[in-house]
Amino acid sequence: MRIITGKAKGRKLISPDGYDVTRPTLDRVKQSIFNIIQNHLDYDSKVLDLFAGTGSLGLEACSRGAKITYLCDRNDTIFSYLKKNIENLGFKDNAFAIKGEFDQNLRRFHGKDKFDLIFVDPPYNTDYVDRSITLIDELEILKPDGIIVTKIASSENKFIESKNIILYDYRKYGNTTVCFYRYKESFNE
Repeated sequence: MRIITGKAKGRKLISPDGYDVTRPTLDRVKQSIFNIIQNHLDYDSKVLDLFAGTGSLGLEACSRGAKITYLCDRNDTIFSYLKKNIENLGFKDNAFAIKGEFDQNLRRFHGKDKFDLIFVDPPYNTDYVDRSITLIDELEILKPDGIIVTKIASSENKFIESKNIILYDYRKYGNTTVCFYRYKESFNE
C-alpha cells in the first residue's frame, strides 16, 4: 500500500504482516475513487475515514490537501499502525487517529463537525454500511454538498439509502463495488 499522489506521493504505508483484518484498497481502485471525487476535495476539506484500517483512503485525502482528516478504527493492533502511518507521513498536524466503535465515533462529531467527504469501508458482508449511512443522516454530520464513499463486495448488490441520503453513482472493480452517496437536496441545486 502506498500514497498515490500529493505531498506524500509514493510513500509506503506500513501494516502488520499476515493480518487478515484489513482489506487494503488496490491502487487502481483508490485512483478511480479520487478521480471521481477530486472536485470535492480541496484545502478546506474535512474528511472522515470511518473504518480506516491502516489509513489508505484517509491518508490519501490528507496527501491531496485535505485540511483535517479523522481516521477511526477499533482494532488495537491496526490502530497502532494507523498512528505510525500518520506520523511517518508527517501528517500529525492535520490527521488524527480515533479509536473506538464506528457508531461512537460518528456520535462524537454530532453538533461539532460536518464533513465534505466520509469514507465508509467496513469489513464486507456486514450491516455497517447501512448503519453508518443511517447514523450519518440522523446526526447531520455530512455537509449539504458532501459525499459518502463506501466499498462493498460486488456479490452483495445491496445499495443502501437513508431518509435523506441517496446513491448517485457506483462503479464495479472486480470483487469490489464502490458506491457514492449524497443528500437528495444536493441534486436540486
